[in-house]
Amino acid sequence: MCWKKGSFRGSMRKMGSSSAIDISAMQEIMLEFHAGKMVFDGKKFVPDSRKGLIRIGRGDEGLLHLQWLDRNLNAVEDVS
Repeated sequence: MCWKKGSFRGSMRKMGSSSAIDISAMQEIMLEFHAGKMVFDGKKFVPDSRKGLIRIGRGDEGLLHLQWLDRNLNAVEDVS
């Protein structure tokens, strides 16, 4: 996952959006910021045209999670 320059916005609210991937809800969101993403196409990286959001937060199990959300659909797509 590659990130584009974006604005930073810290937050301590609970996640209330629906997601495309079945994951446990986050207890707290520690940081989120606007970010695009790049995809590997053959021998080169090409930009994904969708608007995105990187979210770092603590899950119900106490572990930290990094998520990439599609801002237009409000759906979680990549989780680590």
